[in-house]
Amino acid sequence: MMNTCMIKFVIWGSCILFYFACFSCGFVPADKYYINCGSTTNVTIGNQVYLADKLASKYLSSPDNILGSTSSNSIPQTDESGLYRNARIFTKDSKYTFSISQKGRVWIRLYFSPFVYNSYNPNSAAFTVSIPNHVLLSNFKTSSAIRKEFLVNVTSGSLVITLSPSANSFAFLNALEVVSAPDFLITDDAQNVNPPVQFNGLLTQALETVARVNMGGPTVTSKNDTLGRFWDPDTRFLLEQNLAKNVSKINSVRYPPGGATEDIAPKTVYGTATKMKSEDDPNSSFNVTWDFPVDPGFQYFVRFHFCDIVSDSPNQIYFNVYLGSLDVLPDLDLTTRNLNFLATAIYMDFVTSTISSGKLRVSIGPSTVKNAYPDAILNGLEIMKMNNSIGSLVGMTTVPSSSGSGSKSNVGVIVGVIIGVAIVLLIVGLFFYIRRKRRLDQLHHSKTWVPLSQNASYTIGSKYSHKTTTSAGSNIGYRCPFAAVQEATNNFDESWLIGVGGFGKEAVLHNDPEENSTNIIRDLSPQVKNFSHIDSTTSAGQHEMSAADDDLSDVSMSKVFSQLVKSEGR
Repeated sequence: MMNTCMIKFVIWGSCILFYFACFSCGFVPADKYYINCGSTTNVTIGNQVYLADKLASKYLSSPDNILGSTSSNSIPQTDESGLYRNARIFTKDSKYTFSISQKGRVWIRLYFSPFVYNSYNPNSAAFTVSIPNHVLLSNFKTSSAIRKEFLVNVTSGSLVITLSPSANSFAFLNALEVVSAPDFLITDDAQNVNPPVQFNGLLTQALETVARVNMGGPTVTSKNDTLGRFWDPDTRFLLEQNLAKNVSKINSVRYPPGGATEDIAPKTVYGTATKMKSEDDPNSSFNVTWDFPVDPGFQYFVRFHFCDIVSDSPNQIYFNVYLGSLDVLPDLDLTTRNLNFLATAIYMDFVTSTISSGKLRVSIGPSTVKNAYPDAILNGLEIMKMNNSIGSLVGMTTVPSSSGSGSKSNVGVIVGVIIGVAIVLLIVGLFFYIRRKRRLDQLHHSKTWVPLSQNASYTIGSKYSHKTTTSAGSNIGYRCPFAAVQEATNNFDESWLIGVGGFGKEAVLHNDPEENSTNIIRDLSPQVKNFSHIDSTTSAGQHEMSAADDDLSDVSMSKVFSQLVKSEGR
């Protein structure tokens, strides 16, 4: 029995250890590319190996092969300094193409450090960096070492990064990272600041890191962050530092099930904080404030990281959190949010309205709820710029098409417009042609000649209708619509009269176009001329039969009028 219990205990313990081992591994990126641009050798930064330029040449398409290097002591002495001693220089448009096996969020990190190489002076370097549907940098210039980080959504099997020098200039790049990011890192929704409703659509946004700050703590480098991020101290953003105090309890931090993880932020972020310096004054009513430089005309994604490492028991601290002048988290009680657990990591996401100034202000301050002691804390903060309505992160710069080829795209657009216009014109022309044909058909249908009697069978017709078979006696006359008589006599034009004979007035009848002759209509009696005044009680069927029943397509107008005249004469 004891042996059985011991076996179960060992199995249970092994499962627990396996679970924590897997959990501690964190996110493993499906795709990762690290390139030391311009370098002839690999370089190791933290736990990552950046490939020498030659080994990464298969990813690059460029007409240039200019590899620059420097031994200058001006290179900043940081963990990344090994990436800033070499650079690849581009004088024309060049592309890096990376295969992406797992679609979704991808980090793009670009490293720049200008130095003079031969005739290439970094003061004249200006260029654009773009990916399909998004412009990341435009007319970019820098006078010091800098890292630019972007989080983009890749929906195809490859990612193309294009560097385009500005006119009479060149581009350069010291190092490049393309690494998969977990989709749970930033979900599709967040809390909108103004109006305070839910915001949806973050997954399609290209985001640029503006600030990632470890409040109250030191710099966190990529080797201490599971996703290779850097966290800066908050001191250079903090206003009135005499009102703030740093606290640290890194070993106390716990991650709740289904909540924040080390991939969201490391313990070195959640285990430190900046708080109100209010211990000596229970009536303190000031705010602790940070100012961050931003580009106006954009919305920003803001993530607050909290962990109550200052309270001795639950529900001790109530405070307000402000974005600009808006209280986005009034009367915040962290322990209530964490089921009354202290030192538990939690984060909250917001999307600002379009910023009109060059700074974004963040503040924390005391709440008056329940007469709580005035205090407030903040552990970490992330601010990311969101692309504008045309997909750009740098104003209204033209966004490249998803094909990655601007010239081919322009040709395609022009050809498409021409074809579209041609199709529209064809449809409009066809519409008017059909409409006109229908009107003519209706007009011709109304001019069908109709026999007076049906004693014998024979085929007759006119130019206005198809042939049909009918019957008539030898002594035959015809009825015709008044409109046909008007047409044949030019509306009874007196100038067409040639005299008055035994049959009455005689008029010239102009023949059908296909016949080169004229005829004489005799005895244009008042009854005919007053055809339009026939007794209205007489039905239309008595004057005109259906063209489907009687058609005179083979009988010209002159012959019909001859028969009419003969009939009248008799």
